[in-house]
Amino acid sequence: MMATTASPWPDVITRSFLIAGLSSATSEKSFYGSWNRLLNTLFPPNTPFEVVPQVPPVTSREAIDFVVLFLIYVEATPVFIVVIRPPSDFRLPSKRQKADCQLRQCFLDIAYDLKIPVLHGVSAFGTKIALYSYHRDTKHLEPRGFTPDPDMMTDTAPREWWKYDILENEGAQRFREVVNDVKSMCETVSF
Repeated sequence: MMATTASPWPDVITRSFLIAGLSSATSEKSFYGSWNRLLNTLFPPNTPFEVVPQVPPVTSREAIDFVVLFLIYVEATPVFIVVIRPPSDFRLPSKRQKADCQLRQCFLDIAYDLKIPVLHGVSAFGTKIALYSYHRDTKHLEPRGFTPDPDMMTDTAPREWWKYDILENEGAQRFREVVNDVKSMCETVSF
């Protein structure tokens, strides 16, 4: 008999992610509910945090490849970002590059209004996550971006950045650490 590892999340969340993964690996939409459920569990509605789905404006050319992101706010001030893309996109360097660029653009747009010292962000391909952090005072963003080489093919968003899976213990632990850091910072700031 094979030993099973306990899920790092309540069954209802784990089941939601598993069903989303079975329903469609080619659409990020199947994961919106799972991520919304997880974020509202970690940032409950009866707290100062508000989970707000965002749909960035797209041109008709981009309509087939749009992304939805979740911004977590405290009193209309952004404190955390999660961007979701379909798991099937992960294998393509161009899709990882686009996901990286979209999250970096979010940081750029939000940085001017930042009240906490570090803004965390997550880029997700289904359940695979890459963790980002922008340090307000130094204007340093991790992971450090790559500039494409004009003469060579350059993977500007390496697969290794998405080394955690939200459904595995290590990925869930790292994600919780980030959430706890966000909450701690928000306790010390006057909004």
